[in-house]
Amino acid sequence: METRTVVADPSVAEDEINLLDLAATMLRRKRLILAGTLAAAGIAVAVSILSLLLPPRLWFLPNVYTPRAVLLISEDTGGGLSGALSASGLSGLASLAGLSVGGSSNGELAVLIATSDSTVDELNAEFGFTARYLVKKYVKAQTRKEFSKRFSAVYDEKTRTVSLSFEDYDPEYAARVLNRTVEILDRRFASLGGNKALEQKRLLETKLADVQVAITRIEDEIQKFTARYGVLNIEALAAEQVTVLARLRSELILKDMEIENYQKFSRIDDPVVRRLRSERDGIQSKISELEKGTGGILPSQRQLPALAFEFTALQRDLMIQTEIFKILTQQYELAKFNAEGQEPAFQILEMADVPDKKSGPSRSVICVVAAMAGFFLSVLAAFVLEAISNIRKDPEAMSKLRGGEA
Repeated sequence: METRTVVADPSVAEDEINLLDLAATMLRRKRLILAGTLAAAGIAVAVSILSLLLPPRLWFLPNVYTPRAVLLISEDTGGGLSGALSASGLSGLASLAGLSVGGSSNGELAVLIATSDSTVDELNAEFGFTARYLVKKYVKAQTRKEFSKRFSAVYDEKTRTVSLSFEDYDPEYAARVLNRTVEILDRRFASLGGNKALEQKRLLETKLADVQVAITRIEDEIQKFTARYGVLNIEALAAEQVTVLARLRSELILKDMEIENYQKFSRIDDPVVRRLRSERDGIQSKISELEKGTGGILPSQRQLPALAFEFTALQRDLMIQTEIFKILTQQYELAKFNAEGQEPAFQILEMADVPDKKSGPSRSVICVVAAMAGFFLSVLAAFVLEAISNIRKDPEAMSKLRGGEA
């Protein structure tokens, strides 16, 4: 019977010994590994708690909020915005920026405008990024860099949408910055011709509203004028004043004649004469009040030229504003007709809303990662310490370290 000798593979034995050594080392250094893991986890928990207690501006790990706005981009087939870019001489610049002027480029252009230095500088002037993010050196460049860290603009060709987002520890502030960015995009597209007809329509609507307010104001002034003097025009006012004065003067003449006739038969100052004289004085007082305008019934004759000028100016302003309203109405109808056949460069599908839930950071994940990092670093430290201990116990190795011969 043949006897076979089985030779053990030395590499397998070495691997088994190495694995056992690793496990033994970890068991011997278990206190170091446990302490390192707990210390890392404790530091992470402490940092997380401090980030919740301290003001956001004084800590590097505050809660941040990320509102989002979504724009639907229209297709551009060579006309519209692409045509405007070509006509304005910006086609070369758009090509250098990676935009295709001949095709659907509104999406890429929206991203380019939203992240451009001019847009960031305009937003910084309004919202103060420089002071908010404590920029002290290279103010313009560093402010733009801080903004780019927090702002995102992504164009999706499949859905033809641009998603804008901005991150900040104040949710209301972030939403206002993002909505202002959308307004800047709308204005810039309109200036490039992407929404020209729609922009003209909006401007005419605003002008028509202003003219309508002016017409209403002038009509109210004319109404108060006519209500104050009880006439519809200054000519009628003057005619009425002449008629009233003529009637009062005739009454005064008749009263004087009555007094004179009565005194022919009565030489004494009897009650009838006193009554007639009192009535004559009353008529004379009314005439004086009418001439001076102190009675409050009709204006004086001296006031008539000024009132005539005021009333004429009001009528002239009303005629001018009415004519302007007619012309603007005609232009508005034409602009509305042109705008109906033009698709806007982009439509706002979703404005930025104030988020009520933070987008980061995930403190639980930070604590778990910190604990795992502490564990692996502790294991590495345990192996390093074990290797140092083994070297110290090995005379041959120590001799080599001292520079001696083996």
